[in-house]
Amino acid sequence: MRHLSPSIRRGFTLVELLVVIAIIGTLVGLLLPAVQAAREAARKSQCQNHVKQISLGCLNYESASRRYPTSGEGKTGAGLDTLNVNSFFTQILSFIEQGNVYSMMNPKAPYWAPANQLAAATNIPGLRCPTNGLSKDEFGGLNSAAVAANAQFKYYGSTDYMPNAYTDIDPATGRRIKWSGSNRGAYKQALLTVDQSSKVSSASDGTSKTCIFFEDAGRNMQNGGKRSPALGGNTVWVRTSGGQSTTIVSGDGNWVDGQSPDMPPGDGVGIGTCPNRWADPDNSSGVSGAPWDEGNSPRMTTIINNTKNPLGGSGNTCTWNMNNCGPNDEPFSMHAGGGCFGGLADGSVRWFDETIDAQIVRQFVDPADGEAPLNAD
Repeated sequence: MRHLSPSIRRGFTLVELLVVIAIIGTLVGLLLPAVQAAREAARKSQCQNHVKQISLGCLNYESASRRYPTSGEGKTGAGLDTLNVNSFFTQILSFIEQGNVYSMMNPKAPYWAPANQLAAATNIPGLRCPTNGLSKDEFGGLNSAAVAANAQFKYYGSTDYMPNAYTDIDPATGRRIKWSGSNRGAYKQALLTVDQSSKVSSASDGTSKTCIFFEDAGRNMQNGGKRSPALGGNTVWVRTSGGQSTTIVSGDGNWVDGQSPDMPPGDGVGIGTCPNRWADPDNSSGVSGAPWDEGNSPRMTTIINNTKNPLGGSGNTCTWNMNNCGPNDEPFSMHAGGGCFGGLADGSVRWFDETIDAQIVRQFVDPADGEAPLNAD
């Protein structure tokens, strides 16, 4: 009788296992960039949709009010820094499906007033860009009313978008020429105004050629504003209603001076505004370019995403804590492809490549330059 020996199962050798692991690692290495690219494309698309909704909200506000919402920031005829008690975003809340937040606010009072603090602590996803990997919730700063109420979200809500207040890029040289005293320099008012004096007809270049806001992702609370949240400081405060603008003076029943800890140390002032908050009117800004480059002709860096590298800026150029450097009050985003989205006055969205010429950006911000449009593509 023959005895059959049991079969012996042969396992993988060490070399074979290493080969399999190497193949799996290679496949993962090939797939990971594709997965990351797909995720970034989804985030970019979501951000573009946010810009679209804000643009439409602004347009619908104009249709209902027969005037555009405030820019938040601007200047008086004498060139004095002026802020509206409301921000651009505060005024359009009801037109971007945030009417419940607006109903909590007293529009005659500043957002840091006790009556408005809890509303200003609302985190509104539509005002944030998911591509922004720099900002954190705490960059909005602690909201004392939200902390006292033990609210789930204890910070002031922030935004990654910047309403355009003006541009002061010279049409001839591309340099920045600031408003100084009675000399307006190259200052041109954007379509949005601090006193809400603009309408669709104000965009004589056409609403499809006028940009009302850009992305500005990456601002943080440590970069306090240059303007004072107190009456009698370096800033004129106004209130607008029904097409009328009224200067707020001492003794106003709805006014409360902004104080620490809710307001941060300012840039050149003891207590300042906080430009990264959606409720702060100083989240608006002019389009001027990087401070280290503003006197050069031609420009050495771009207007869009200026001083992007290295992260945080450089001592050789400027650091992001300086006004107008990087995301500190200039168009800026973290999107792959190099550029940022802008919302136009007709409710549409446009991609602005970071290589675009400074004069093209200026033309899109100025609603009435009357120039033949340069190629923006």
